[in-house]
Amino acid sequence: MSRILITGGFGFVGGRLTRRLSEEHEVWASSRNIVSDTLLRLHGNVRRIDHATLLDRETFPSFIDTVIHLAALNEVDCVKYPSEAIRVNVDETRIVLENSISQGVERFIYFSTAHIYGAPLRGTITEETLPVPTHPYAITHRAAEDYVVAASKQNKIRGTVLRLSNSFGAPVSPHVNRWTLLANDLCRQAVEKGSLTLLSNGSQFRDFISLTDVEEVISRMLMLSRPPEHLIYNLGAGLSMRVIDMADAIIRAAVQVLHKNLPLVLPAGSAPSAEPELVFSIERLLSEGYLIRNDVSLELEKLLQFCAENFRPAMTGNK
Repeated sequence: MSRILITGGFGFVGGRLTRRLSEEHEVWASSRNIVSDTLLRLHGNVRRIDHATLLDRETFPSFIDTVIHLAALNEVDCVKYPSEAIRVNVDETRIVLENSISQGVERFIYFSTAHIYGAPLRGTITEETLPVPTHPYAITHRAAEDYVVAASKQNKIRGTVLRLSNSFGAPVSPHVNRWTLLANDLCRQAVEKGSLTLLSNGSQFRDFISLTDVEEVISRMLMLSRPPEHLIYNLGAGLSMRVIDMADAIIRAAVQVLHKNLPLVLPAGSAPSAEPELVFSIERLLSEGYLIRNDVSLELEKLLQFCAENFRPAMTGNK
């Protein structure tokens, strides 16, 4: 059993990891905000730690052996506040990493993003593909990666960088602000509006990975006694699908969960287009025995059920 600190442990990916890993390990989750007892219980057997304490060497906890670092500004806020993105995503990562080293943390797992490879993602992408980040979110994550890799190469800590593709699934709390993500947005639309609306023709290819698969990879990574063979891993499904195919999968899942056949609305005049395919290679992970189940239908059904429980419009009318 490890003693794990998850920064951003009440967020979208972090919340799911906190809940899952607290079943197997001692887990502390950091937050910049006060966390209610109700919200804390939703995340399992976890203890909250004030994120500010991680930014001071004197108050950084001395009992942690693994840090999973997810605390970062999202892609929307990175555009709105680019200077803050540098401060939080780059400099605070450096500080948390350095304080982890000073307190004897053995392992540092950093969640980066597939979008460090550029936008839009296209062609075959491996860990050897040259990064060409163009978005502030990707640029800052790419810079933070270098600190983790450098510390690991200097044998200061065992570092691992995970370049995460488009994750989807139900968050632990409906208040997690990640409803701009495609699959999550469409599932919420299905419940609130009774239809799905795309802003494009949906022909673009993306790699979608379920949060359940993300949980499984991290759980196995922590259980293995041997260290990972590489510093950097792509973490995705390894199978790309078009945006419109994801929308169709949500419509099929809605029949099972909501018992409705929902319409899909495309922009006026939309027509299918030939878009470059995407192969987000995860062969490096697979070669080391990790398993990606890629059960899209099950994850979507759970996400739709979560949306139905939290966002179903209130019934109105006279009694």
